[in-house]
Amino acid sequence: MSAALVQKATETQLDQPPEVGVAQLATISLLLQYDIDNTLNALKEHKKMTLDARLGGEVAAAVNNNQDKDINRNLPEQTELEEVLRLKSGENGFMPPTPPATPNLQSTAQKRWKILAKVLRKDSEETVSSSSDEFAEEQTASVRRFKSFDLLRQDSFEDHVSLKCLGKTENWYKYRMQLENESEYSVNIHHMERQLTASDLMGFNNTGNICVWPSEEALTALVLSEVASYRGKWILELGGGFTSLAGLMLAKYATPYAVHLTDGNEISVENVRKTVCLNELSCYTKCSVLKWQEKSARSPAEQAKFDFILCADCLFFDEARSALVDTIWYYLAPEGSALIMAPRRGRTLSVFQDECVARGFRVELATRYNETIWQRHLQLKADSALYDEDLHYPLLLRLRKSHS
Repeated sequence: MSAALVQKATETQLDQPPEVGVAQLATISLLLQYDIDNTLNALKEHKKMTLDARLGGEVAAAVNNNQDKDINRNLPEQTELEEVLRLKSGENGFMPPTPPATPNLQSTAQKRWKILAKVLRKDSEETVSSSSDEFAEEQTASVRRFKSFDLLRQDSFEDHVSLKCLGKTENWYKYRMQLENESEYSVNIHHMERQLTASDLMGFNNTGNICVWPSEEALTALVLSEVASYRGKWILELGGGFTSLAGLMLAKYATPYAVHLTDGNEISVENVRKTVCLNELSCYTKCSVLKWQEKSARSPAEQAKFDFILCADCLFFDEARSALVDTIWYYLAPEGSALIMAPRRGRTLSVFQDECVARGFRVELATRYNETIWQRHLQLKADSALYDEDLHYPLLLRLRKSHS
């Protein structure tokens, strides 16, 4: 944003009513903030790559000099990691929060954390258990048996020249989505390293760290099917995970005014920042950590600013539900619309819907919101024994502020 543009806006303010000029300057100020944020992210990424390259050289030299012990001196103690995993697996009475609609909550949650512990211990490619009954129980505990509606395609990235400055080639993928009108959309996505630590996955701000959930896939298909609606708009994605796929697609194809991609997990946000660097986006795009419970961290400049708020499958946990509703209310413009995509999961969705109404939202529930997703849903119901409509089919909630 140039100084000339700021000067021009200031001069324009003199010829308009005071409230109009103030609104324009507020918008310019926020865009400057976006510019500064993007610049700092780029500088931070460059510094990190330089440091990684330097450390990589030092490590290689150390290996050649048989200094393995010194190389590993900063690695966490295995016993400490195992203790965290033991606690998360429920072996000491500690239980993480679990979706309220899941039957047999305690045992199911324990099984899920044990599966995660095996992934962290790099046992995931080995036999999951020696008992066929235990294996069947673990399969029942995992809600990732159904993976997608098969609208997304992942291809290896071929532009190795660009990747030399942005990490390992094998961590970059091109995500493609083709709609029924034959339009194809694609973005470049950075995949995080699979060796996540236990502390990285503590708490509930980790649900988007592992995969693209079907709800995010469905939300992406929905917004792309009506992409013209987002032109010139302010867009915020909440809980976007490691891709923020819906918001990223709009930032590239919809020509919005600005897009803010957020998640409560720092690792996910860092990954999205890398992704943004290797996509030709059509607007100001900001990435930041946004934890819904931390009201003091909210940006006053963005209050009631966003025309559209996107959120996919973020209704898992009881303790975060009210904070999410309040966050949407804070950031949504008076005439804006929030698109919430999530499966029913017993009463989870309906309880969230009730809280939205109590907060003052007008709520519309849509089941058949996209014909492509709907037809895939019907096919899966007929053909797949793994597909559970209550757990896997995302419903669409449209939230708007009520005006008294």
